[in-house]
Amino acid sequence: MFKKIILFAVVLVSTSSFAHEGHDHAPGTIKSNHGGVVRAGKFINLEYVVTNNEVKLFPLSHDGKDLTSIEVKLSATTKLPKGKSEVVKVESKDGAFVAKVDFKTAYRVEMTVDAEVKGQKSNFKFQVEK
Repeated sequence: MFKKIILFAVVLVSTSSFAHEGHDHAPGTIKSNHGGVVRAGKFINLEYVVTNNEVKLFPLSHDGKDLTSIEVKLSATTKLPKGKSEVVKVESKDGAFVAKVDFKTAYRVEMTVDAEVKGQKSNFKFQVEK
């Protein structure tokens, strides 16, 4: 009985160590190209970087390549806690999309970004903090 338990443990450990062979990242993670946080979308991914009240948005293909403002249309809204959604102006600047966030008296806002690529839409929702 003891030998069967040991044999089962050895087989279990050896098969699980080979199951992820060849991967250069943890399962379920998405590579960040610009040092930000990446959210997975249905048709594209979106990386965002927050600096003070500026949010830089970087649309990415599922294989991690940056998409340009020619390929992607972005629109964004923010919502303060206990507030209404407000449209945010998104501009293309230096290879990124940039949105200015008005925190008013709040520490964080919820941002929703809608992206359209070749008629296909992906939606992203995340928290932006000061």
